[in-house]
Amino acid sequence: MEIRTRSFFLLLLLGLLSAIDVSAAGQRIIVGLHDNTPLIFTDSDSQVKGIAVDLLTYIARKEGWDIQYFQGSYAQCTQRLETGVIDLLPGMAMSAQLEDKFTFGKETIVANWGQLYIASDATFSDILDFHDKDVAAVEGDVYFQFFETILEKFEIRPRFILVDDYRQVLKLVHQKKVSAGIVPRLYGVYYEKRFRVRQSPISFRPTDLRFAVARGRNASVIRALDRHLKQLKENPNSIFYQSLDRWTQGVRKVTLPLWLRPLWVLGIIAGIMGLIIVGNVFLRKQVKLRTEALKTTIAEKEKIESELAVAREIQLQLLPGNFPAAPSRKEFDIYASLEPAREVGGDFYDFFFIDRNSLCIVIGDVSGKGVPAALFMAMTKTMIKATARLLVEPEYILADVNREISRNNPSLTFVTVFLGVLDLNTGNLTYTCAGHNPQLFIGQKGNTVLLGDAQCPAIGLDDAFQYRQATVQLRHKEGLLLYTDGVTEAQNDKNRLFTQESLMNTVSLTAGVTPKERVMAILSQIREFTGSRPLDDDMTLLALSYFSPNRVSEAHQTMVLRNDIREMSRIIDAITRIADSVDCPPVVVHDVTLAMEEIFSNIVFYGFGDDLDHNITLHLVIEGDALILTLQDEGIPFNPLNVRIGRRDKPLEERDKGGMGITLAKNLMDQMEYRRERGKNIMRMEKRYR
Repeated sequence: MEIRTRSFFLLLLLGLLSAIDVSAAGQRIIVGLHDNTPLIFTDSDSQVKGIAVDLLTYIARKEGWDIQYFQGSYAQCTQRLETGVIDLLPGMAMSAQLEDKFTFGKETIVANWGQLYIASDATFSDILDFHDKDVAAVEGDVYFQFFETILEKFEIRPRFILVDDYRQVLKLVHQKKVSAGIVPRLYGVYYEKRFRVRQSPISFRPTDLRFAVARGRNASVIRALDRHLKQLKENPNSIFYQSLDRWTQGVRKVTLPLWLRPLWVLGIIAGIMGLIIVGNVFLRKQVKLRTEALKTTIAEKEKIESELAVAREIQLQLLPGNFPAAPSRKEFDIYASLEPAREVGGDFYDFFFIDRNSLCIVIGDVSGKGVPAALFMAMTKTMIKATARLLVEPEYILADVNREISRNNPSLTFVTVFLGVLDLNTGNLTYTCAGHNPQLFIGQKGNTVLLGDAQCPAIGLDDAFQYRQATVQLRHKEGLLLYTDGVTEAQNDKNRLFTQESLMNTVSLTAGVTPKERVMAILSQIREFTGSRPLDDDMTLLALSYFSPNRVSEAHQTMVLRNDIREMSRIIDAITRIADSVDCPPVVVHDVTLAMEEIFSNIVFYGFGDDLDHNITLHLVIEGDALILTLQDEGIPFNPLNVRIGRRDKPLEERDKGGMGITLAKNLMDQMEYRRERGKNIMRMEKRYR
């Protein structure tokens, strides 16, 4: 009985200790160890190694931690982390499901993605081949879960064989017991030759592998890891980059067995020297044979390079290349440049007239590189141009192209696109951004603003995605800069990025120049930054300057707004611009803005009677010495001018506050009129500025 009592209290004490957050120096930290080469694994001598191990060893020495590893499968390590058996798990990929259970570090260890492997002699045509076939995967693996979801969308149903680790996946593929296997890209590259397997063209779900702890535990550990990782990434000579180079390039450290004595070493060396001497004659013969084979290989390579050069010329001929593009049109000037990272690439741009006064501008970036990306680029560009001539509106153009591509896309290739339609009469740009980085609006003085509205999914992922559009007003001598991520992610020899901030700073120095001069200035700055380092990604730039055909037209604007009170910032900007064009006094601008805020907020909060998205149209025009603003909406029939605030003898807090706002607007404006016409509420407001 006494022994049982002591055992109970000992177990209770261990449980309490395991629940305490690891924070003090000298604390033992139990790390989950699963086979995820080269991130973390055990070698033939049972030594724990890998990128994460190098980082943990370095950080533990700085923090005074005692690191211990607890080996198991990935599923076991995940369960142990959740139950508190282990304190830390390196190399976990973030997902919405896991974030409910675990806390992830902010700093990435390595970037990875899922890769489908097949036997080295297996044939492959497309993803449809795997219907009703055996596919190996690790139970609970985030790449397996994502791949399973993708196949469900295409109604492809293989039989998944679930195993404990990635080694078993590649082993089953090698033994041809399954048709394919799912492993992380880094692991596959490290072991593909050993298991005689090869990559299929199917890769998916780029992920950041990070350190993870159980939610509510070991917060100090994850903070310390983030702090050290951030410092290490800023130093190109740190253990972080040394470890990446070592393990991602397949460097192996040769370890001699313990039983090997110096005498044996001398004997082996003598034997090797003898073999070298004996094999010298044989090697000479082999060199001769290899030289002949090398000549043949070089000739074939030169032929391939020649064909790729022709392919590059054909690709560039698909893009507009004659500048000035439309010498007879004085409303705009445009210039573009594309530099592929390889002989051919996946970037593209285009500009063309939809009708006489509507100019469509497009820029895009296909996932991947080389010939497959170039072919996908040509198909996408052709479809966009054909669809734009029929549908006109950017949101409908990209939605239609997305449906066609998603339904015939077995390779799961996707493309990011920015598409805008510029009205050359008014300078109004309507645009949609499908997964592309926000483009730049450029003011007359070189100031830049990111076009961050209308962000939508990339094309080719799901045919059910809905796209939306936004508008921006270009005034005389204002312009645009469209670019792909190869511009902002250009790297120098220290692996530092050019960055979006550097791009915007460069553009700010190009006020008053032509689009060609602007593009040339940016390219010059990038080349100075990257030095002799070759491009890692395709780099595309398109610059446009707008010239209003009639400066007086700035005194007439039309805007399509959402029923969102945050749209007031756009309304204020529009009122300010149109007022500036006629030297309107600031006090008038203040009165008009305040009145508009009251009317617009009344429509947003009470005009529709539901929580759905609706459009509100605003017309601004200068007529004589008056500024006229007209709001149109398809909401509930309602005349706000009939609202009364109640008797003056009532306390202020009992009066209708909506009525007080309408009364304020009436007093600020010179004239207000309401009418209901064709199912729309129309509110007209007039303010004289002279």
